Amino acid sequence: MATLRLYDLAPSPNNVKVRLALGYKGVAYERIAVDPADRTTVVAATGQPLTPAIEHGAVRLFDSSAILRYIDANLPGPRLFSSDRDTMKAIENWEQRGKTQVQPCIGRVFGQFFAPTPDPKECAAASKALNEATADIETRLAASKYLVGDAVTAADLSIAPFVAMGDLAGKDVKPGTPHAFFQKHLELGPGRERTREWARRIMAFDR
Repeated sequence: MATLRLYDLAPSPNNVKVRLALGYKGVAYERIAVDPADRTTVVAATGQPLTPAIEHGAVRLFDSSAILRYIDANLPGPRLFSSDRDTMKAIENWEQRGKTQVQPCIGRVFGQFFAPTPDPKECAAASKALNEATADIETRLAASKYLVGDAVTAADLSIAPFVAMGDLAGKDVKPGTPHAFFQKHLELGPGRERTREWARRIMAFDR
């Protein structure tokens, strides 16, 4: 079988999403680090500059959601999606909620990371929004260890990397990195004990 190559920009939660999927399924892969200031490597391989992107035999693919579907349809290991229509709809519903409710909170803080002078009020507002956006996750986790069904699915893998950006307090992070900035400026907030525990369990597949 052809080696899967992942063109990876490490701090990005969308890149983490793909690494989690590969780790959960136990798929061996070659990880190629992409310099955000020089994307010639990924452009040469896939014809476009965005990450994550994969190269697998004759396949060239980008967009993290598309890559998760490709991995699940073509590589061995536990399923990320489902053959059951209702379960599949539930997974995709959580994916959409992650994109529209959780990811924008993280995007706001990334915006402040790249700003000439970060605005503490905007970071505080992003923390408040993240806490509010994860209320339904906390409620769901009161009844189950996972967002859909009784095992990890793409729903968990798609949202946990973003939630984890608000749970970096006390972690050993390298100074000057995006993670160090998030550690200082984003907090998941109170009443999210189940959400923290869930995100940490899912993030353990990043290996």
